[in-house]
Amino acid sequence: MVYYCGACQHGFLVPDQVIDAKAYYAENYRQEYSHNAEAAATNAREIFEVYRHYQRDRLESILPYLSTATKLLEVGASSGQFLVNIKSRVAQVHAIELDKACCQFMQTELGIRADAEFLQDSVFANESYDVVCSFQVMEHVEEPVSFLRELRQSTKNGGTIFVEVPNLHDPLLSVWNINAYQKFFYHSAHLHYFTENSLKKVATDAGFLPEQIKITFTQDYNLLNHLNWIMNDAPQSTCHVGLSEICFQGGNQEISSWLTGEMKKLNIEYMAKLVAAKATSNMMMVLKNDT
Repeated sequence: MVYYCGACQHGFLVPDQVIDAKAYYAENYRQEYSHNAEAAATNAREIFEVYRHYQRDRLESILPYLSTATKLLEVGASSGQFLVNIKSRVAQVHAIELDKACCQFMQTELGIRADAEFLQDSVFANESYDVVCSFQVMEHVEEPVSFLRELRQSTKNGGTIFVEVPNLHDPLLSVWNINAYQKFFYHSAHLHYFTENSLKKVATDAGFLPEQIKITFTQDYNLLNHLNWIMNDAPQSTCHVGLSEICFQGGNQEISSWLTGEMKKLNIEYMAKLVAAKATSNMMMVLKNDT
């Protein structure tokens, strides 16, 4: 059951039973949740191949903070689909990933040093980084405030922390009221459902000052994905059309090109509207570790 606190504007799950988080994410999580519309087990290589091309929003946020001298840690790195995009741009990347198969894939296939332990128990526990990032992870952790404190402890003075989480005001719910989407948005692996206000509160409770906190709104799935939900009350069969650049291929090249161009422009305008309304799929919190 998911509850909502009107005072702090935060959603939270009260689970039916206590689980061993480390064991669950090491073995069972990938068997239950998939990029496909119908849940099916995924493997490390498949996750990497599906998502490595869809890192634009994260790269746009983080690239200005990177240099060839940067030492970076990602906590909850999945199969390395983000890290592979920045590995050659920085001095060093390390990864924490509880899924042992994904951890092994990063080490053997991508040459990324990774550990399948919690950060505080990992080989990187005493390291210090210029940039620490964690995408789509904090909604899974039992204690978000403690989680942010641990990320801060691993960040150099003057360094930057990036935390991406789903937005409780996801447009398919807050704008379009699509009931069928609820079973995709709310699920047992997500213990927390953040809004801008509750995300700021977690950061301030973790010791960050208001001027050290910046939150931006990002939308991953495009207009075609939302139109599909609106018309069919169901997801697309895979994530590719919804995450890819809009492109129509038809027998008439002139009309296909025209429609592609018009839909791209409309998609840009639609995304801007969602950002202005703070009704996007995700929020990116940028924290400065200035002491």
